Amino acid sequence: MHSILFAILLGAAAGCQAPATAPTQAAVPAASPAPQQPARDAVPQVAPPADAAREAVKEPAKEALREPAKPKQSECKFLCPESVDLTALVEAPPKPASAEQAKDEAILLWLQDRRTREDESRAWRSLSFDLTWFDEALDARLDTTWYPVLFKTFNEVRNDVSLLMLDLPESFKRERPHTNPAILPCLPREDAITVGGKVTLANGYPCGPALRATVFAALLSNLFEDRKDALLERAREVGFARTLGGVNYPSDVRAAEQLGTALARQIIAGDAWAKRKVELQDELAAIAQLRERRPKPVEPEPATDASKTTTTKPQTGNGSPK
Repeated sequence: MHSILFAILLGAAAGCQAPATAPTQAAVPAASPAPQQPARDAVPQVAPPADAAREAVKEPAKEALREPAKPKQSECKFLCPESVDLTALVEAPPKPASAEQAKDEAILLWLQDRRTREDESRAWRSLSFDLTWFDEALDARLDTTWYPVLFKTFNEVRNDVSLLMLDLPESFKRERPHTNPAILPCLPREDAITVGGKVTLANGYPCGPALRATVFAALLSNLFEDRKDALLERAREVGFARTLGGVNYPSDVRAAEQLGTALARQIIAGDAWAKRKVELQDELAAIAQLRERRPKPVEPEPATDASKTTTTKPQTGNGSPK
């Protein structure tokens, strides 16, 4: 009897303890692997999209380095590159080893042998070319603070010309003169330029500084017609400095002057230029007033009739002819 009761008590005790240990053992495997498994699976699933996104960002950057962005019509104010046919406005450069190329090189060598320190200094001054280059030709001092619309206008013109030159035809590509070891420039060599993140060989045809100077002079002549000759002569000084300095061939400069004249003619014929001239009226009037108030140079008085006829008679004496 006692043994039966003892067995019943042991069974009851075992039944009471089983539920206490079972949940503990079941919770461990359920709690431990469950949160860890998704974390391990998530790594390979998330990484590929991130890499793909990085590559997607890099690809346009690579394309930008390979090819400069094409000029957009909205970026231009007075000239639209898509409407300008450069091959119709200027001829292609002389071919290598041609008679024209040999003549270009001979002129540069001739100038190189004869240029002086003063010539070189004058050529260096042309490197700072901007609108103020024409102060003397206009007989006025141009300042961006006084004439902001005028400076804004010519900065936009400069940008239009630069965008246009990005789209030069392949037939215009020409090496710089210093590829001939006999030609020693006295101005900084322009071996390469960076456009749109892309480094390319600096094309010398047409001559960029001479082109901008010609366009500027032609447009200023449209605003100040009485100073046309002085403005064009001042622009030619920029082109001559490039050949004197040995960084552009004479034909580079001739092409720039030819193209610059044609581009300026297109700008002047456009509606945008006509509207801008109206906006410039106040500043142009102010420049004209300042020029009128400037003291005029004093011209020497013409000789009188008495001074023309007065002569000194030779003195006679011993040994003098009678």
